[in-house]
Amino acid sequence: MASHPEFGEKTTAAEVATIFSEEIKGKNIIITGVSPSSIGSATALAIASQGPSTLILASRTESKLKEVVSKINEEYPSVLVTAVILDLASADSIKSAASQIGSLVNYVDILINNAGVSLPARDLVTTPDGSVVDLQFFINHLGPFFFTSLLLPQLLAVGSLSPKGVTRIINLSSHGHRLSPIRFSDYQFSNDVYDVPEDERPPPGLPEQFLRSIDGYPGFMGYGQSKTANILYATELARRLRKNDTNVTAFSLHPGAIWTELSRSLDEEGRKTIEGTAPNGWWKTLEQGAATTLVAAFDPKLAELDVGGTVCGFLSDCQLTDDLAMPWARDPKTAARLWDQSEKMMGITTGL
Repeated sequence: MASHPEFGEKTTAAEVATIFSEEIKGKNIIITGVSPSSIGSATALAIASQGPSTLILASRTESKLKEVVSKINEEYPSVLVTAVILDLASADSIKSAASQIGSLVNYVDILINNAGVSLPARDLVTTPDGSVVDLQFFINHLGPFFFTSLLLPQLLAVGSLSPKGVTRIINLSSHGHRLSPIRFSDYQFSNDVYDVPEDERPPPGLPEQFLRSIDGYPGFMGYGQSKTANILYATELARRLRKNDTNVTAFSLHPGAIWTELSRSLDEEGRKTIEGTAPNGWWKTLEQGAATTLVAAFDPKLAELDVGGTVCGFLSDCQLTDDLAMPWARDPKTAARLWDQSEKMMGITTGL
């Protein structure tokens, strides 16, 4: 469990950062998916307030990155902050970003895989091994999987010198994972949502608006599949890291219902669907949405957890909430299968 049971849905990232100031100071930290008025920028600003050694912000749009860097420089001029261009839809961009980071720092204490998209239309991507997936699955899962794998040497380097569980990888998932398991037989949703093996089908009774397709592609289902992958990947990564005695661990989390640029690609009907997902119509602020990320990254008590063993490692509202993860997102055999498939699709071997 987390060390502060009083933390909850209204806790802000600044409050968490202040409590865990000693855990942040002097750390090399990477955050992906950073732009103005986003969970990523709220996360970066809260961390910057407590004096990390190096803060690396990795995202696709240079102008947006520069705006956040300028704000951090203005408010916290003593913090070394660097922008790195990272397009998670491009294997070449991921390689370039990882290489640049390797030239900037010898080690990475915390990697926060914050970037993500929600797309209503089907865009097919061919992976390095020739597999075909939808763009959401590539950007939200395969891209971060590849990026993290390339940064493992820097994470393991400091992990070997640090106490158990201090060095961490954090995956931002969502309660949207409840919409779909991993469709191993049909990643790209070429078939009807129910025209797959039973264990790959969405749960019964979903509201019709979540099943809606545009040109045959159910965008919300695709999003759900990718968010399930975020949880499975973090848990399997933690299991393998523990098995190899690395002292490094991983967590996944739901940041909460927050109105962000994630919905910018949706049409009017899609936006109305999202508007109906906020509990009792209440939306978190960006600062409240970033709070759970900081708990996952810095709460020292979480280091005691057996993530990938008896614990899934899924957080929500600043607390451990494994019970809120769907069974398909907690299944160890599914997690191992996804890992193997992800390595194959990206043409890599992590060595874990």
